[in-house]
Amino acid sequence: MPDGLNWVKLVHSGQPLSRAGITVIDAHAHLGAYHNFFIPNPDASSMVAVMDRLGVTVACVSSLLACHADVPRGNEMTAAAVRAYPDRFIGYASANPHHPERVRPELERAFDELGLSLIKIHPSLMEYPVLDPGYEPLWQFAAERRAIVLSHTWTGSRYCSPDHFAPLAHDYPDITFILGHSGGAPGGYRQAIQVAREHPNVYLDLCRSTMSPAWVMRIIEGAGVERVLWGSDFPFFDPTYPLGRLACIATLDDRAKRQVFGGNMARLLREHDIPLPPLPDASCASNNTQV
Repeated sequence: MPDGLNWVKLVHSGQPLSRAGITVIDAHAHLGAYHNFFIPNPDASSMVAVMDRLGVTVACVSSLLACHADVPRGNEMTAAAVRAYPDRFIGYASANPHHPERVRPELERAFDELGLSLIKIHPSLMEYPVLDPGYEPLWQFAAERRAIVLSHTWTGSRYCSPDHFAPLAHDYPDITFILGHSGGAPGGYRQAIQVAREHPNVYLDLCRSTMSPAWVMRIIEGAGVERVLWGSDFPFFDPTYPLGRLACIATLDDRAKRQVFGGNMARLLREHDIPLPPLPDASCASNNTQV
């Protein structure tokens, strides 16, 4: 490994990755309770404690309430977490495509009054297909703001299969699309890789609890390492496993791990003029580091 960092020993020792100068940005996280099952400790302060333990510098979060049940209140919950921890959270806003006349006003409120910076949609929970017209005001707003839009994607879904995003990426080149879960299963992974190959404004995230290390490598090799982001779905799942999974892949070199863990997302955020807190200094991990 180029800088001598022993990732496996670092992870097994339980040291935060930030201590070794590694920037970790969770591109796909949530917060708050969920209607369908119990999530222990889904509040912002508990999440920050876990982030500190693992060395996650920043989490890009959307409240689960905003993803389906009550968008305005959910956006306010996300904004409250960002206000409480401005150096740890960057907020996703959401909107309800079932009421297209409310989409732009809610996104304007979320960006201009609540201080949110990104957009998150979950067409499956909303039960509204991503290519249907209720999302048109959202695309128009996102294009005007040159926004980053993260969407849940899943193979075979009539709401948000990865291939649904090919025409959107073509029609809206000023939007940066993140395909959440990279399609969720092997068939979806293949579709997501193809969409990313064909459209430079499409990125894939590794947010999937059952994604194997082999598929992590296939996604990175297929889409290109510069187009893949680390995400955890925290607090749905403890981010310890997806963090360790990426860190301990022996066939992925040090530079690539650093890009996926946070370098790529940091670059995207800077390109979209979204402020970042101070990031870990890679120089603190010397060329002879053998953690």
